[in-house]
Amino acid sequence: MANGKIDADKELLQKIFSEDFWFVVPEYQRPYVWQSDNVSELLDDLYFAYSNKPDTEYFLGSLVLKRTKNNEYAEYEVLDGQQRLTTFFMIIAVLRDLLDDKEYKDTLQAMIYQKENKLKKVPSRQRIVYYIRDEVEEFISDYIVKDQGTLNSDKLEELKNTDNISISNMSNAVMVIREFLNCKDDLEGFAGFLLNNAVFIYVSTDNTEDAFRLFTILNDRGVPLTASDILKSINIGALKEEKEIKKYSKTWEELESKYGQYFERFLEFIRAILVKRKARANLLDEYEANIYNSGKLEKGKETLALIMQYDGIYDDIIELQDANLSNEYKNLITIMKLGLPSEDWIPSLLFYYSKFKDKKLIEFLRKLEYKFAGDWICKYNSTKRLEAMNRITKAIEQTDEDHLDEFLQNDDLFAIDTNLFRYNIKGEVYKTRFAKYLLLKLEYLMGDNTVHLSGYKRISVEHVLPQNPSDNSQWIKDFSKEEREKWTHRIANLVLISQIKNSKLSNLDFIDKKTKYLKQRVDVFHANKIFLQQNDAWTPDILEKRQKELVNTLIEN
Repeated sequence: MANGKIDADKELLQKIFSEDFWFVVPEYQRPYVWQSDNVSELLDDLYFAYSNKPDTEYFLGSLVLKRTKNNEYAEYEVLDGQQRLTTFFMIIAVLRDLLDDKEYKDTLQAMIYQKENKLKKVPSRQRIVYYIRDEVEEFISDYIVKDQGTLNSDKLEELKNTDNISISNMSNAVMVIREFLNCKDDLEGFAGFLLNNAVFIYVSTDNTEDAFRLFTILNDRGVPLTASDILKSINIGALKEEKEIKKYSKTWEELESKYGQYFERFLEFIRAILVKRKARANLLDEYEANIYNSGKLEKGKETLALIMQYDGIYDDIIELQDANLSNEYKNLITIMKLGLPSEDWIPSLLFYYSKFKDKKLIEFLRKLEYKFAGDWICKYNSTKRLEAMNRITKAIEQTDEDHLDEFLQNDDLFAIDTNLFRYNIKGEVYKTRFAKYLLLKLEYLMGDNTVHLSGYKRISVEHVLPQNPSDNSQWIKDFSKEEREKWTHRIANLVLISQIKNSKLSNLDFIDKKTKYLKQRVDVFHANKIFLQQNDAWTPDILEKRQKELVNTLIEN
């Protein structure tokens, strides 16, 4: 049980930005992410309060702080509230640059930066130090600490487009603040209101465990913390050595930048590998209850190392960065990513590779895809499909390398209802969710895999026999009304093209349509193109034969 002292109090903004408080934004914190709307809404609320209730207290939000050992300077690590604290840091700097009164300017500058006084042995120091990246510190020095720095419009506009997330958003925030305040009449009064009426609630402790527990409870009001943010704080907070904290903080930030909004989904994959059952709570609660409390994983270095391990595996076998992967493997992964309804198959594949590397990898992937896609096409619900994937993951855990063949031949794990599957694909499939996937799968099965299927930004399902042929077309001569009704939407009459469908092309007679396909004025997928090339007509007899071939190919794979 933690026994550190916890302080909680309410302080005016002028007190928060005084010699009593010096702030550090540690490496493990997220970048500055506030957008224009966040900043504008805060300013609107503040100015409304100043204009309508100038004598009342205005609550700015909460800060969760960890006191450091350097008590000589009352230094605090900011665990929660850094987005809002940083925004006020910039508001103070903009007010300094827009006001003319020297006393006001000096007061505001002292809230940002303490000048060195050699006689009093007072060192120079800025109010908030950002350990997130060196580039951020340089930005703060040039555009926040430096007098008139916030007025450098050309450079700030340029920095809005930089790759550094914090600098890009800070540059934008400074310009939003300046534009807002520039059109206000009584900036001196507004500055006085901020310093003397605006208050923060802060909670601080010198105990790391208590500090991170507080961090998980309280959220910054402007941008709610995500589950991944809190998982980051829990695991970085469990580290003891400064070198490891810096290393894993940087790695986590790089992963956040790499995956973006997909990062929590990636963390869900790891949860699925460890827990092997459907999630019944949010991501954070799942990690706490079913991973940490159950002893599957330790917080801190063990968790962080596992995340890094699976990041590498994901790059190798899902993003296909392993140069040794065959085109057959790459093509199957590509169509799965393009056409399957979810990614619930990914954890099983990641876990298999973590245990067996590339041994019988393509055999396993074929089995995995057949089971997942087959259950989907048989119209099983997502829960039933997920249960099947979890059974496979459990079986991987119980299998050693000597029994890999036995595992891969386990019909209880990989078999599908072939009768139901056949029934669902032999009729009209055009309007089903799986029509495109069936055609992608045929492209994979009927191609020779000498090239990697990739680069398709748009994929459309095209009818060869058109849905509405012209009355004077060859289609009307070759197909009766009943035959058109039978064949138009069946798989035998469908091909994939890598562009948006063209209605003028769709209604051409077969010989003209074929010419345009084969001359690559329309990019038809390879397997379809070969079949078109081998036929000079498109008739009910050809479709009958093609239908049997395609359905059997899909079932027998």
